[in-house]
Amino acid sequence: MTSIRTAASVCTVLGALLATPGFVGSASAQAQTAAAAAAPLAVGLTASGAAEAQVVEAVRDGDILTIKLRFKPLVANQTESLYGSIGKSDYENNFYVLAGNKKHLLLMDSNNQPLASPRLILSTSKDSTNAGTWYGRFPAPPKNITKVSLTIPNVETLDGIKITDR
Repeated sequence: MTSIRTAASVCTVLGALLATPGFVGSASAQAQTAAAAAAPLAVGLTASGAAEAQVVEAVRDGDILTIKLRFKPLVANQTESLYGSIGKSDYENNFYVLAGNKKHLLLMDSNNQPLASPRLILSTSKDSTNAGTWYGRFPAPPKNITKVSLTIPNVETLDGIKITDR
């Protein structure tokens, strides 16, 4: 019986809050803010046009900048290889962040491997909301740099990426 009274009390309080002028508008504003927060920081098409690259995160934590992408399918049932591996020439020329007028290459791990997705193959399907993901870690630009551009193979340059500091 106590749980029924508790549930009834919660419903009464919730009903009163919803009836309060401005509460529904406030909840709606909060929902819109959450949706805006989920909006990509930058977008660009893949070489084939089968997917859209969306920057979902650019976080500067100390001296490391981590950028994460998701790929939204635009064409159903297509596979696209953006890159199969990261060779020395690719590393030096095709994976970088431009911060101000300075080019930052991917960081390397202790085995001299780039800190990024080792290969990137996208697969689109009719019902999927995601064709693939990518991440890369770069040296963080100075604090006065608040936006960067990202270049990776077979994707339009992603400009105006706003950095979040942690």
